Amino acid sequence: AANLALQPGTALQCYSCEDQGNNEGCQRVQNCNQCWTEHVEGISLLTVISKGCSSHCVEDSGNSFGSKKNIACCSTDLCNASRAQALQPAGVTQVLLGAPGHLLLWGRAQL
Repeated sequence: AANLALQPGTALQCYSCEDQGNNEGCQRVQNCNQCWTEHVEGISLLTVISKGCSSHCVEDSGNSFGSKKNIACCSTDLCNASRAQALQPAGVTQVLLGAPGHLLLWGRAQL
């Protein structure tokens, strides 16, 4: 049986793009340590998607000046194909409760 876990020195494939309006614009593939996707929804509901590689990805989400931002991380081949969709407030709360350190970054009004 093949060992599917990544071994040291083994490249992971991730989609990579910057400031695209949808996932179809993110077809370039890179070899990486970890994949990430950033999804930003602006005041006018304009969506911007960026994807790429990271040596240490940190998931994050939040609202700022009327924009919603979500960063999702993953570590299997091409796993960032359609990750980091916009989160509803309940989803943000669940993510934050799963990572208590992030609660310090949010005021009570945000929860």
